[in-house]
Amino acid sequence: MARNISIEADQFATTLDGLLGEIRHVSEEALFKGIHDGCELGRDEVRQSASAQGWKKYPSSWTYRTIRSKGGTEGHIYSTTPGLPHLLEKGHAKIGGGRTVAKPHILEPAHDAFDYTRKRVLDYIMRGLT
Repeated sequence: MARNISIEADQFATTLDGLLGEIRHVSEEALFKGIHDGCELGRDEVRQSASAQGWKKYPSSWTYRTIRSKGGTEGHIYSTTPGLPHLLEKGHAKIGGGRTVAKPHILEPAHDAFDYTRKRVLDYIMRGLT
């Protein structure tokens, strides 16, 4: 049977915050771990894709970082040689005229990393709430 229970608004808010605080903590950690894992996978796949093109130093220029802030979590996969990924991915004009052949090597690993990140975040959340 239900009983009439009365509590003050402050006490209700504190109790609710305590209940939801664990869910918030689990989801923030899951998001960070999932993004971190996805960035790591994306970096490794771009390195493999670039190595398959026969480039020597370029694949090792790829790295990632995961940033946690009050606004959320961000992940960045990038090359330490600015501009080169765009030139290789899209092609560029030659000095004597004409264009180089574009060698797409970033888009597919990016899609794989996004899918993997989504799956990892959901997996970490489910593990954290059980």
